Amino acid sequence: SSDTVLGVSQMLASKRGDAAIITDSSGGLAGIITDTDVTRRVVAKKLPPSSTRVSDVMTANPTCVSSSDSATDALVTMVENRFRHLPVTDDNGSIVGILDIAKCLNDAITKLEHSKDKSSSAAEDAVKHVVSLKGAGGAQAAALQHLLGPLLSQAFAGQSSPTLRTILAGKPSTIASPFSNLHEVGLMMAEARKSALVVEGGKLIGIFGFKDMMSRAIAKELPLELTSVSSVMTPNPESVSPDTTVLEALQIMHDNKFLTLPVCEADGRVIGVVDVMDCVYASGGADGWRSIFASAMECDDITDTASVHSTHKSVKSVKSMKSTTRAVKMADTTVLKLRPKAPMICHSSDTVLG
Repeated sequence: SSDTVLGVSQMLASKRGDAAIITDSSGGLAGIITDTDVTRRVVAKKLPPSSTRVSDVMTANPTCVSSSDSATDALVTMVENRFRHLPVTDDNGSIVGILDIAKCLNDAITKLEHSKDKSSSAAEDAVKHVVSLKGAGGAQAAALQHLLGPLLSQAFAGQSSPTLRTILAGKPSTIASPFSNLHEVGLMMAEARKSALVVEGGKLIGIFGFKDMMSRAIAKELPLELTSVSSVMTPNPESVSPDTTVLEALQIMHDNKFLTLPVCEADGRVIGVVDVMDCVYASGGADGWRSIFASAMECDDITDTASVHSTHKSVKSVKSMKSTTRAVKMADTTVLKLRPKAPMICHSSDTVLG
């Protein structure tokens, strides 16, 4: 793994990625490095990205799953261990993809929404009624509550969805001045493992995340101690009230494809920031999410089933329709059903920039 952190960061930035798989000389899985690792293990420790080898800062021998493993088990593994990414191999150990918990969660909610749309016109009428009373924003939250509420109640022993104020209580803040340099901000982000919120005059003016640090600073070889966070932050981000429930936050992140959400009081005072994993974890334990993910796996439509018939050749050899249905069901519930993203691979024998 002779690639440098700079080279890998530039490769990921060019492809808008946030994690790279590192392979050994035989093509096997050697490690993984993410945008968070770049901040925590390189920026915070003042290591030079241009000469620091990825092998020195990657997570070596990471947990992985096989493409033939249970999809639900893979998702639960990510929740239990707070893994954002999980490499996927084939049965021979070759890298075939990578799971991203945020994408998997988005897909699960979308499948449940589609299933609800098809199975309950009454639910659609109820949502339309809520739109007339609350407006679209309130209806989105109500729709997700209608969608996931019964599942969550059953999965998590009837507990109600906590608010963001509750899950942020006692957590370290990651508030930075617009004049803070990137090394200072990186230290704070690394310690709290959170994006930085840029605040001026008590008001939120920007957000700066781990992917921003990697793609906007490291990949462009900016001098961290001479670069202010305000010059590379995302300005004027959307924020939510601390009284927003975890379910509502999940819906907002799903609808907008956000990974993080700043949390501010009505008067603009900044409370903190939450991410997808905060919301998933605060909703209950892994066993509860197992039932939700399993429900999502059962919600695929006919077109998905048809694609399984065409891509899994083993199904063709099954003689009876009944056994074919069972084979398709088995195929549906493997990790491949989660549609792992194509892996961004760095080989030990070549350079990314060459």
